[in-house]
Amino acid sequence: MPYRYRCEQCRTTSHPLPTRRAARDERDWHRARVHAGHIPDGESINPDDSDEGTGLAGLLLAILIGCVIAAALARLTH
Repeated sequence: MPYRYRCEQCRTTSHPLPTRRAARDERDWHRARVHAGHIPDGESINPDDSDEGTGLAGLLLAILIGCVIAAALARLTH
């Protein structure tokens, strides 16, 4: 499940990150670079509920797997 880091002070949200650990790394980088290491009020790490690419990628992967299974079954029945 992808995650996003949000800084309310800067009013910015990261792009989707593949893991919570990656979101924490993004948070740490942001704190160090923008806030001199301080913890800004209102920051958060949340599951990414949007379907920006992840929904389409999952659908394409499911179609690809279905095609591979169909091809394998066709070979077994001939």
